[in-house]
Parts: sequence; structure tokens; C-alpha cells
Amino acid sequence: MIGRQVISSQTDNIAAQLLPNSGNGTNGVSQIMTATPSAIATKLNENADVIKSQSQGMISSAKATSTGSKVTYTLESSKLNKATVGALLLASGDQVEEVADKVLDSMKKAGVAQPKLQVDLTDDKGNVIKTLNYSA
Repeated sequence: MIGRQVISSQTDNIAAQLLPNSGNGTNGVSQIMTATPSAIATKLNENADVIKSQSQGMISSAKATSTGSKVTYTLESSKLNKATVGALLLASGDQVEEVADKVLDSMKKAGVAQPKLQVDLTDDKGNVIKTLNYSA
């Protein structure tokens, strides 16, 4: 039970760095405000250095773009390969999905029809190792 609360708290902290206008609601419960895809991409790019430093050297570059109802987030690393990506997703895939759900919910609240989030994990040459697609 305590472990789940810690994971939830960490997820909220990550979401706060990804989403504009996110914060605490009543009783300390995280509340995600509305955000358009372009606002989310801007926030991701503003916090690229934080995301890289929190990755403990795993991510060398982080860049977000938006088109229409979609945000594409590209994370580059010379240390990632199919095996390491698989292990990372096995260990923290539920946390990644929870953050993605918060991003999608934020876009839905902003009136975005059929919001999408695409996360591309690439090597240092730009070759896509894994693409994660989320939609609401």
C-alpha cells in the first residue's frame, strides 16, 4: 500500500513537469488542468534538462513536437537497446501509462478530439528502438 502511494507521488511529480497548469487540488490530490498539445510540447521542451538529469544518464536528448491532436515525444539515448527498453518497460510500464493517461486527460479537458501521445525511444543515431502509442 505504501509502495503504491510512493509510485503515485512520483507519477504526479513527473506529470507536473510534463503538463502546464498542473498542481495540487483539495486534500493534496493531484489535479491536472487542461492543456493543448502545443502547450504540452512546449512544457516538455522547457523541462528537457530536468527529464535528462532525472534519467541518471540514460537519456541524452528529449524533444517534443505537436501536430493537431497529437504530441510526439522523442527520447534519445546511446545506452538504450531493445533489451534495456524491454526491461525498463517491464519495471515501470504502469507508471509510464499512468503519466500518458494524465497527458491524454489534460488534452481531452482542453477540448481536443481524439488526443494522442506518441513516445519514440531512439538510439543516438535517431533509429527508433520502440514507439509507445497512447490515445483516448
